[in-house]
Amino acid sequence: MDSARTAADAAREAERAAAEAARIANASLPDRDVLARREALRARDAAERAWEAAEEAGDRPGGRVSASTSRSTVSSGLFQSAWRGMRAETSFARGRSLFEAGKYEEARESLREATAMYPDHDQARSLLAWSEYFLSDFRGAIVSFKIALRRQPTWAGLYNGLGWSRFRLKRNHLAIAAFRPALDRNPDYVDALNGLGSALFELRQYGAALPPLEQALRGSQPLIAKEPAEAQILRAKVGSSLYHVGRYREALAMFIRASLAAPDSPELQEAIGWCYIQLGQKQLAREAFQRALLLAPGNEAVVERLRRASR
Repeated sequence: MDSARTAADAAREAERAAAEAARIANASLPDRDVLARREALRARDAAERAWEAAEEAGDRPGGRVSASTSRSTVSSGLFQSAWRGMRAETSFARGRSLFEAGKYEEARESLREATAMYPDHDQARSLLAWSEYFLSDFRGAIVSFKIALRRQPTWAGLYNGLGWSRFRLKRNHLAIAAFRPALDRNPDYVDALNGLGSALFELRQYGAALPPLEQALRGSQPLIAKEPAEAQILRAKVGSSLYHVGRYREALAMFIRASLAAPDSPELQEAIGWCYIQLGQKQLAREAFQRALLLAPGNEAVVERLRRASR
């Protein structure tokens, strides 16, 4: 119901913004083009939100044990209620152990049993949602995260999981709407910062993506241990965002540092080359594109960029 309502509201907003863009385009205003473009972008964003929400309204869990069916097979007496509670706790404990061992499929089955016998077991519901996420059942995870959030609206991790599930389905506007309340509850939540920045990055809102991505990168860097792979991916996104907002020298430094951790990445060498092009250093750009070509022989796009840098 909430997704359907969101879709309807976003569709109305898109319609209003499109009408306003048309009105401005036909008006005699000194900054008509700028204002019309702003409204057109607002209409596009609202239309995308409407599409994402309409798609999500059709999400259904898969292979789920029905709690109502499970309850209907036993009497509602005190003894049976206590028995169901103990069975649910046993299933939850088994599911949690399997989840921690990375056995997500087996964990999902045990956690489904737990939530079927005791639908108000919030920890079991949360782990069920994450099990579905790690099994790439993102639609099922969205349903489970939403059910858990109705009972536990203050749990930041549930909003984070909902955001990542939406992100994996390319529902970036809805993902942002989930990551923000996670960060309202925990402003230093690195995974949610990464998610928010990544969703904004995918929408090409690079200026807005930079602050959360940079904060996530700072939070993911260990003081002593080797930098994790997650930090390396974040560094490349920060570099790309800096490049797209015209901060080429900072982007170059970010890409060079990322390349030290991933020397076999042709994409990073190519990015370094583009930064040098923007900085007017064509010889260094050629060298970077040549390194990219050595790492990815026959890449026609890199060949063309090398040709352009040699002019």
